[in-house]
Amino acid sequence: MANSYIEYTSGLTATTYSVPFNVLSIDDVNVKGYNGSTWSDLTVASRDAAAKTVTLSGAPSAYQKIRVWRNTGTTQLVDFQNGSRLSESDLDTAYQQGLFVAQEVSENASTNIEGIGPQGPQGPQGIQGVAGNDGADGVDGVTSTVALTESFESAEQTIPASAGNVEVTHGLGSIPKIFQVVVRCKTTEMGYLIGDEVDVTTSGVQCSIYSNNTVIGFTQKPSVYLSHKDGSAVANITTANWKLVFRAFA
Repeated sequence: MANSYIEYTSGLTATTYSVPFNVLSIDDVNVKGYNGSTWSDLTVASRDAAAKTVTLSGAPSAYQKIRVWRNTGTTQLVDFQNGSRLSESDLDTAYQQGLFVAQEVSENASTNIEGIGPQGPQGPQGIQGVAGNDGADGVDGVTSTVALTESFESAEQTIPASAGNVEVTHGLGSIPKIFQVVVRCKTTEMGYLIGDEVDVTTSGVQCSIYSNNTVIGFTQKPSVYLSHKDGSAVANITTANWKLVFRAFA
């Protein structure tokens, strides 16, 4: 099954069709109809993000099949800034944008032109570089872009009961451009539910990437402190109730 489109060959007297693949925005979904020799763009009357459906302005009964497909934009959605805190949402958006565009190109989601070969959407634009010392974009003061093509997520790691160090091998073969450490709740505590994650990359702990290009390290101070989920207070966690998860992108 394709990751960026679905084709319907029956039920073409209907006007509303399901969108079973992942999207960043329901507005990225379009529909084409195939008459046996060529593809044509069909007019979408409405899109429903909650129901994950698209509704055409008219039933496509004149076509042999239709393709509901995703066309993710290549305009940069997330601009990471030097020294800023990385949120899971921003990391997911940046990663998924590149992944979705790559899938659309690989699968020729826009239309598979029989006899001519695939023609897909434009490839992804890299993420803009961090600010340099002179205040201009890019480390050396020149505008630059960074493409994220590889990712890593560790298995759950045990948090030391006292000050200590945890290392995992990321296997990316180079120093990650972006890294993240979260604590994942395994037993309810401080208002957090099982499965909740809290980003601790820059919060009360030290996390560093070593120059051997293979390891992400977590160095724990005597205690790990978190705010209660409702923000009411800060307290040290019970380490047995949480696990560490490391993520890296290169």
